[in-house]
Amino acid sequence: MGISLWLVPPASQATKIKHTMRVKPSSPPRSSASFPPFDPHVTLASHPSDASALRAAIPSGQRAFGVRFKSLEVGDKYFMSVYVAVHSPPGSPLETLREHLREKLGEQAVPPVAHLSLYYIDDADKEERERTAETLRSELRVLESGRGEARSVSLACVDDDGEQEPEILDSFDGEEIWVVKCEGPVPEWEVIEKIELAR
Repeated sequence: MGISLWLVPPASQATKIKHTMRVKPSSPPRSSASFPPFDPHVTLASHPSDASALRAAIPSGQRAFGVRFKSLEVGDKYFMSVYVAVHSPPGSPLETLREHLREKLGEQAVPPVAHLSLYYIDDADKEERERTAETLRSELRVLESGRGEARSVSLACVDDDGEQEPEILDSFDGEEIWVVKCEGPVPEWEVIEKIELAR
């Protein structure tokens, strides 16, 4: 996969989002690549090998901005197995940044859908993609509302012991961009640099 730019939430929000990323299948997955742990993020762009090109493509003085959750989706690709599509309308801070990165790095460098992945699930376990999404809904870990462009989802972030009331998140604050080397198994991915955005 190469090198990627990730927009990430602050640690306090990332910890809460990770509570929603802990649903596991009832039986062990067939593939060891399914259900790996990873940090919550929105991938902004990727390059096969050039971290400096990615770093240089980030606008000077890029400001932090909020990212609102739109819908829970199931995909047919490993890196879009179960994910939350995020609002990225024209003119929004996120779409403006994505458009800038397309101009600098090329259309193919920027994911076609802005999203926050919750699970990576290998094709050997593809039936678990829909099942995992349904579990998130049935256990009220993901709360859906609205239709069309008014659609939104919230994550009910419950700690593992279940003793505290869930914290509801309908967005996160994009405060840092990470440069990440995404090679080999997901747990071996390496954060090369963390870039704090202006406030």
